[in-house]
Amino acid sequence: PSAGQQPLARALQVRRGVPPSASVVVLPQRSLAGSDVLVQVHAAALTSTDALLCSGMPPALSEIFPSSATFIPGFFFYGEVLSTGQFVRDLNVGEPVLGVIDGTTFASGGGSVGDSGVSAANHLSSPGGVGAEIEDGGGCFREAVRVHFSSLLPVAELVAARLHMPSVVAHLPPMVNALFCLTSHLQLREGQAILLIVPRLGEIIFLLQRLLLNADAWSGPLFLIVQFGHAPTRADLERHPLLRPLVARGVPLACLDNDDANLGPPRSFIDDFTGFSVEEHVQQKSPGAVQLDQSSEALTELVRQVHGLTGGAGIDVVMACDVDLTLPDPVVQQEPLDVVGNSASVGNGISAGGGGIPVAPHDRPPSLLRTLFGALALRGRLVTNSRKVEMMPADGEHLWLKEGSLSFWNPHSLLLSGARQGTLLHAFADVVARIARAELPVVESEVSQYRLFEQFHHALEASIGRGSKPSMGALSPQIAIVVA
Repeated sequence: PSAGQQPLARALQVRRGVPPSASVVVLPQRSLAGSDVLVQVHAAALTSTDALLCSGMPPALSEIFPSSATFIPGFFFYGEVLSTGQFVRDLNVGEPVLGVIDGTTFASGGGSVGDSGVSAANHLSSPGGVGAEIEDGGGCFREAVRVHFSSLLPVAELVAARLHMPSVVAHLPPMVNALFCLTSHLQLREGQAILLIVPRLGEIIFLLQRLLLNADAWSGPLFLIVQFGHAPTRADLERHPLLRPLVARGVPLACLDNDDANLGPPRSFIDDFTGFSVEEHVQQKSPGAVQLDQSSEALTELVRQVHGLTGGAGIDVVMACDVDLTLPDPVVQQEPLDVVGNSASVGNGISAGGGGIPVAPHDRPPSLLRTLFGALALRGRLVTNSRKVEMMPADGEHLWLKEGSLSFWNPHSLLLSGARQGTLLHAFADVVARIARAELPVVESEVSQYRLFEQFHHALEASIGRGSKPSMGALSPQIAIVVA
């Protein structure tokens, strides 16, 4: 750039909608504040939160997170330092870094630049112009991003170890989410039983990683119900590429340093694991196409079966992901007919409407939510990511009797909430440190790569097309966006 003119960098701006639209905009790079760092972005992760924001902001989420028609996506990125503010220490120009955009920074920009990027170009000479404002905020889907130094971690060690950095950054979101879920919601103690209900094994795999790392504090029992596919077995877990290195090392590693030969191999939930499949359960009862009502009934039966395996003590933590917990429609019972085909209720003074009569509430089968409450142990916890949960007064009374609790797991809140910046950065640092120590495996074959400015739509379609209701933010394979 010429004297007095700010350097330019391209960014990807998305207009929310179904389908969303994206365009390349040209933005100015303002001078750095004392604690800022300018990073050239090489790769970024496409998270489930990005996919959600691109498709449209849910009304409940828009009440706590400012939304605009257009924005720049991206939370996790990898790149190298271009320049630093005067107060930044221990970060050098050219140093490779991993970074994360917190909710406050993300929400502070977007929406004011036209799709063509002309507005930004027209305000290059004005530090307070529209282009300067959008450069301050938004995500990392751009050629260069300006962030506070505390959002960055040096990763020269990972680069020297020849790790594939786009794959590393693609693994960060689900690994961070899994750590946050374990510490903030599950909070397992030794001997407590947990039941996980998920659509497929792959959607919970990063949480299973964390449970293996936590084996010195908790080692089962774990019950796992998948809605689709075959019932997971111990062999399935031991063969999975994201779990196999942990199982082979006998996590936790601290146990291997103990000189007591009588301890035997370290235990984990792998030694106390039972898997079930709703789809298999339905097929065993009635071969053929699986109907929705059959799946719900089968899931209820499996939850009761798991409860029975606890000897009636109940399950300490139930986590139900992508499970519909709304109340079923009122049950209608067909009216009995007499031998000549007339409604038997006519003789009782009830008009035969032809469609049936409602079943009294106390005669209806219990809802799935009531079944889950019934399976809880005393002071048990039900964790769900369901956006719509309906409770009857009797459900609340049932939960009260057990001193139980219901909590909501929203994998997007950690990234979008400015109040959780410290928690996000702590989890981010923990995950990167464990990757550096080879405690968390990064599997390149689990990652799909797309170029930012040429293939973003394909990446988004791949994300949404995988049925990515983001229960754990764990799409399989993970998606990396390469900035080139």
